[in-house]
Amino acid sequence: MAYKNLTDMHTHTDNSFDGNCSVTLLCEQAVHKCIKTIAFTDHFDVDFYEEHNLAMRQVHGFFEISKAKEAFKGKLNVLLGIELGQPTYDLELTEKSLKKFNYDFVIGSVHNLRKMPDFGDLKYPEMTDDEIYGLLEQYFKEELLLAQWNKFDTLAHLTYPLRYLAACGRNDITTERFDDIIDEIFKTLAQNGKALEINTSGLRQPIGKTMPSEEYVRRFKELGGELITVGSDAHFAEHIGAGIKSGFEIAKTAGFDYVTIFEKRKPISVKIEKL
Repeated sequence: MAYKNLTDMHTHTDNSFDGNCSVTLLCEQAVHKCIKTIAFTDHFDVDFYEEHNLAMRQVHGFFEISKAKEAFKGKLNVLLGIELGQPTYDLELTEKSLKKFNYDFVIGSVHNLRKMPDFGDLKYPEMTDDEIYGLLEQYFKEELLLAQWNKFDTLAHLTYPLRYLAACGRNDITTERFDDIIDEIFKTLAQNGKALEINTSGLRQPIGKTMPSEEYVRRFKELGGELITVGSDAHFAEHIGAGIKSGFEIAKTAGFDYVTIFEKRKPISVKIEKL
């Protein structure tokens, strides 16, 4: 299915610790794939501030994205974004860093529990079901705290740990037992006028679906959610725009007529229209 005005609101340049490509290369790829708006949202995992040399990366990213805004004007709407990972783990540092530049768009996300490695680095085959479900319970509680903090624009890749559970064959682990707290997350986002992200990276990984999946996007709508962003979570040039059309289709099926971009932290509606 082809859509007008494609937007990719979650991408990573080589200013992310796990990024691989320059801002310029990613912009060129976006233009090639007929993306109209791209947000560069490099990682800012506050609990790895020193380890990832985030002070330097943040400055480099700002200047490179600012140059790209001018260089691609008229061909591509380039947005200055940031992905705040685990921001509630050090609120003082998070809020000080967020004030450093005038961002267009701020993602809030959780990649790991407190003083633990990324969910992608945990050894799930060595864990019991009870241990895994215990980690998921903590994860969703941290997501609720993040939603309540409220100083971001979209909540990214809810159900993130399932991506890595699927990669090691644990598709039997499900999230239904956490639906009550997920509902609280959605209600909090809706009441505060925040967006939920449809993260399409799972479509190219063993999990085989977006994060969150379509049923949760629909539930967000039922609970009063009005804003949806769609992002590829690309870390390589070839993944720019990957799955975005499917993300648009899921948003439409779930009852959304628009996806959202943010400029200067203000939401702008983009109608979901087929070519």
